[in-house]
Amino acid sequence: MTTILRRVVTAAAIVATAGLLSAPAAFAGGEHGGGGGRTILRAELAGSLTTDPVLFGTTPGGADWVIGDGEARLRQNGRLDVRVEGLVLTSTGANPVPQLAASIACNGTVVVTTAIVPFSPTGDAVIHARVALPERCIAPVVLLNPRGNAAVYIGVTGTEA
Repeated sequence: MTTILRRVVTAAAIVATAGLLSAPAAFAGGEHGGGGGRTILRAELAGSLTTDPVLFGTTPGGADWVIGDGEARLRQNGRLDVRVEGLVLTSTGANPVPQLAASIACNGTVVVTTAIVPFSPTGDAVIHARVALPERCIAPVVLLNPRGNAAVYIGVTGTEA
């Protein structure tokens, strides 16, 4: 009887320890709970090319863009955080656009565009916004719009080859 009890206690301890060890990973980075809602998109940003496709009725910019670094994170409650570093024209290495906004596409269509924010000559910008999302936001995408022009994108969630 003592052997069976020891095995049960040992098994219970292993299960409890496994649960405690995996719990921090499940909640890391504010994915659940009070960090602004569950993350539905976290992706790198890529500069647009003139050869890129029209996405959700939005055309790529009239010149090729390259980005040093950038990320977009969208949460289920509509909190959007975008960080852009070094989004510049490939031809000049500079950014001629003074303002930037972000559009969000859900379910195959653009559903909202943020207010404009300053966009530095070196191609840096930060967007923190709370937007209204549809109840279901399937396959979300973030498009970066020059001067808040939601008909054009110069950056998009994805990766460059």
